[in-house]
Amino acid sequence: MSAGKIILLIFGVIGLLISIGLVVGGAGILIADNVIKDNDGFYTTKTINIDKNSYAVVTGPTDVDIDVGWDSGLFWDPGDLVTFKIEGSNSDSSSPIFIGIARESDIDDYLDDVEYDEVRRLHTNRIDIDYRNHSGDMAPEAPTTQTFWEESTYGTGIQVLEWELEEGSYTLVIMNTDGSAGIDANMVFGAKVPLLLGVGIGILVAGIIGLSISILFIALAARKPVTTTPSYQPVDTPALAQETTVVAEVVEEGQAAEPVMPLAPVETAKKTSTGLDQNVAGLLCYLFGWVTGIIFLILEKENMLVRFHAIQSIIVFGFFTVASGVLGWIPIIGDFFSAAIGIVAFIIWIVLMVKAAQGEKYKVLIAGDIADKQSS
Repeated sequence: MSAGKIILLIFGVIGLLISIGLVVGGAGILIADNVIKDNDGFYTTKTINIDKNSYAVVTGPTDVDIDVGWDSGLFWDPGDLVTFKIEGSNSDSSSPIFIGIARESDIDDYLDDVEYDEVRRLHTNRIDIDYRNHSGDMAPEAPTTQTFWEESTYGTGIQVLEWELEEGSYTLVIMNTDGSAGIDANMVFGAKVPLLLGVGIGILVAGIIGLSISILFIALAARKPVTTTPSYQPVDTPALAQETTVVAEVVEEGQAAEPVMPLAPVETAKKTSTGLDQNVAGLLCYLFGWVTGIIFLILEKENMLVRFHAIQSIIVFGFFTVASGVLGWIPIIGDFFSAAIGIVAFIIWIVLMVKAAQGEKYKVLIAGDIADKQSS
């Protein structure tokens, strides 16, 4: 495979992965828009229990800085982009709850020297919250007596607060209405994004176009060169017989005839069970990691090099998948480790595909030795 085809194949594979991500993402948005929205058009989380002994639970400040064309009405109003909804109730249905949104500076003054817990990270998929406790010696005044709230609601039962996006730095606060310590609330968070449907359609269309172009690149790279059949001139039979007689006479007179050199064997591409060029098949073993590794290990029965790539793909990317999943559960630093593993896996993925496209049996540490033994 020429260098140009290798480059074309690599771009095609990378484009294919990106395009598949766009298609899946766009389709996911369209599905979510029709399935997981509530009756009011909000995408909501599951019910999350917040149970802390401090006087308040607050979210980290949300900074909204939109200063190009918004005030002049040139584009949309920020509130048209997203509207947030916070539903909450006290676990003790007879006890009232307070939910409020205010500017960060006002909350800092209000909770100065007051013990409260700040939500640092919320994992909605496994209902896990990371808090940071702020110590203090003072008890706050009742939140219902304060006048700085941008939006607020309080009372017994389920309380609902809706807030349209505004420019500035804002903080969400959850408290007891009398300002007492001990927060035990069940919360649901939601957001309404009117433009999301159009964005999803755009992403899906872009993914389909990219998918078509990527498949074209891969097809051009994998296409075998066209061979032409050599043409032969008709041979004059009497002339050929005359030349044969002359040669025979020369041999009879004892003169040595020039030896006839055997034709060099024509090198043919090694066969694969899939009918693909073995370098292309080897590259495809790494395309979707261990998934395509398993597919080619099942399909390929003849070519040992392709089976080597398939087994190595299963071992290497299977390890990365398991390691990323396990380390991702570690609080605080888990996401860092998962990101680091993703970067290493991406580099190795590119290297292995390039080496496979060049026909090399490139081994990755222990995995390569295992794959070599199992494929032979």
